[in-house]
Amino acid sequence: MKHLFLYDGNCEFCTGLASSLEIRCEDKQVEFRSFRNLDDLELAKIHPNLNKDLCEGNVQFIKNSKRYPGFFAVRKLSQSLKIYKYFFWILYLPLVPFIGMGVMYLLKSIRNRE
Repeated sequence: MKHLFLYDGNCEFCTGLASSLEIRCEDKQVEFRSFRNLDDLELAKIHPNLNKDLCEGNVQFIKNSKRYPGFFAVRKLSQSLKIYKYFFWILYLPLVPFIGMGVMYLLKSIRNRE
């Protein structure tokens, strides 16, 4: 089964992030898709907890039936990215997840102001 990275196709930041990650991703099993092209039934088939409201809030990475939202999606995917795969372990250090979630929250709030 393919792994799936879902992003908001109506958001410039999210689309740019997904494009950047897709270019660097070496895992050919990862598919990058805008959740805007899927209806709620299709999202529920992908993962039982997925819905459009959840996807509007954060990017989502589905791997082996596990859902990783926001910072955790990028952290999990970073293991498969060119060059970054050698440094992904930094994202697992203590307190880094809090900083990462804070940065994602800040970026999301800036996006919502536009």
